[in-house]
Amino acid sequence: MACVDDGQLARRVSYHAFAIARSLGMEVTFARVIDAHGKSGSPADPVEWQLRQHSQKRDLRRFAGDKEAAVAANSVLLAGCPAEEISDWALEHGATLLVSGCSRSETAKGLGSTAQSLLDQGEHSLLLVPPGPTKEEGYRRIMVPVDGSHRGDAVLPIARRIARTHGADLVLVHIVPQAPILERERAPNLQRLSVELDKQQTRFGKTHLEELRSRSVEDGVEVRTIIRGPGDPRALLRETAVSESIDLIVMASHGVTGLDDVSCGSVAEYLAGHTPVPLLIVRPNLRCSFSPEERSCGHSSAFRLTG
Repeated sequence: MACVDDGQLARRVSYHAFAIARSLGMEVTFARVIDAHGKSGSPADPVEWQLRQHSQKRDLRRFAGDKEAAVAANSVLLAGCPAEEISDWALEHGATLLVSGCSRSETAKGLGSTAQSLLDQGEHSLLLVPPGPTKEEGYRRIMVPVDGSHRGDAVLPIARRIARTHGADLVLVHIVPQAPILERERAPNLQRLSVELDKQQTRFGKTHLEELRSRSVEDGVEVRTIIRGPGDPRALLRETAVSESIDLIVMASHGVTGLDDVSCGSVAEYLAGHTPVPLLIVRPNLRCSFSPEERSCGHSSAFRLTG
């Protein structure tokens, strides 16, 4: 379900919605929500309301008409509070993935109210599209942050499938977390322990990245691995996305320290508000898995999408 308005970002949202839908075998429903009341809060004039509906429906049909041959597309016009209407429609119609723009100024970080509400609800996987140029050649570099957690690794089949569709390279990134800063004079033993912990976490990160790289290469995808830190994963991931000219970030909503009673972890939440490129936040409702017959045949490149 791709949420579009009449702003400049709508065309970019449409492009990325089609790009992901084509990769994962989905259909796209373009949605627009309009206010059913006037500026004063009173019901809108009936004639003006009908004209507005007609205009908005015509615009939505134009988005759906831009579809690729491999992607089915339709549209729906809703009225009311955008976040509530989008969420209710998505739940009622079984939408797996929501696509939303995350417009913001150059100086102000964070999401708009609708995108923030969809992120906080935590019910659907979410593709957030920031302002910027639309690269018509598709994705060339897809970044996947991994922290050693099962939830982080579980997004790899989805990222690989997108990469294969677009002929993109995968960039697997592991950030060694910053150990607590200890005063050497007061706790020299703890300081040595902290240094050793950094070394162990770095070794673990390199080993884990190599295991994931090997699996993806066997699946026919070009893969690079990057390990950075120790440091703050949030800032370092954003810096890496910029320095590596990343076109798309695919990551789990929760990592190794994520709590199940929050909609997403701190790293995903930070990137949602600061990402320089489209960010696909994968929740458990979106999975790529092997079908039983594919597992028995040993095919590593065939997937079944469930949601």
